[in-house]
Amino acid sequence: MPANTNDVLLRDYRITHVQDCIADAKKTRVVADLSDDIAPVFPYLNRVIANLLYNPGAVSIVLRREWRILTFYPRVAMLAKVDGPEDGRAQLDWFRDLVNDVWRRRDEIEPCHERRQLLGPMDAYLLLPRLNCRRCGEATCMAYAFSLLLANRPLSDCPRLQEPAYAEGARRLRELL
Repeated sequence: MPANTNDVLLRDYRITHVQDCIADAKKTRVVADLSDDIAPVFPYLNRVIANLLYNPGAVSIVLRREWRILTFYPRVAMLAKVDGPEDGRAQLDWFRDLVNDVWRRRDEIEPCHERRQLLGPMDAYLLLPRLNCRRCGEATCMAYAFSLLLANRPLSDCPRLQEPAYAEGARRLRELL
């Protein structure tokens, strides 16, 4: 049975630029035009995606997907640190499916119109034990915080987070990551 056209907010995209990434010389930057204005879904995405930067004033969202930084405006997508054009297409396909899924379920989701920021390295660091014990495999807890945010290491690499004294930080990090 064909989907109701009211249930599809983002039909397609067209990649307009593929360039070297400014943030990482080994990666690519992809810019795409979106077929439809996706701004109406931003408050719903803000509610359902844990680590999303939502800026209602700039009408934009930014999210990290593994090491990638994905920025969306009403009709434009800017992807940084992607692994070439094919990876860019895969990220855009993933996002299109996410947008349309959330849009179909919008009656079940309470939109959140409040500005939100991404979890930064200092935010993650402050929730870690900050003992620089190196048991996670990193030289410092700050280095481990960066590794967590870049999805290079799992939260389970820090055995100290299993200790009662650090359980609340572990709980918050699991929630935020």
